[in-house]
Amino acid sequence: MRLRFARRALARAIAGADDARLERRFGRPLAQRLIFGAMVLTFDPGAAEGFEGELAYELTRPATGGAPAHWTVHVSARRASARRGAADGAALKLRLTVSDFVRIAAGIVDPATPLLQSRASLKGDLGIAARLPEMFGA
Repeated sequence: MRLRFARRALARAIAGADDARLERRFGRPLAQRLIFGAMVLTFDPGAAEGFEGELAYELTRPATGGAPAHWTVHVSARRASARRGAADGAALKLRLTVSDFVRIAAGIVDPATPLLQSRASLKGDLGIAARLPEMFGA
């Protein structure tokens, strides 16, 4: 319940913000830590269908030219955790803009939209990619 409230609050906070503004607000490690922290709290082990391993996120900042941020989400049988930094050998690597990541986290943008519009890319196990929304509270 609290996470749904947090998602709605995030959606209100970013309403109308352009990509550059979102990158300035959420390009910082602390802001990203909060989003990834909320994300792993919503982890549903049943939706993982036995997957255990790492997911690598590269969050780019094309609107402001900032350096990309790298995050790793570790999925185990019962929980998920997130840490800053790249993952070698991740089962799935996701590359998307900070602004798209924040909009997805807020529930404003469907996770498939950036992929369909060539603003994001996936590399690795696409079966895991298809389960991500259910694994992390969609």
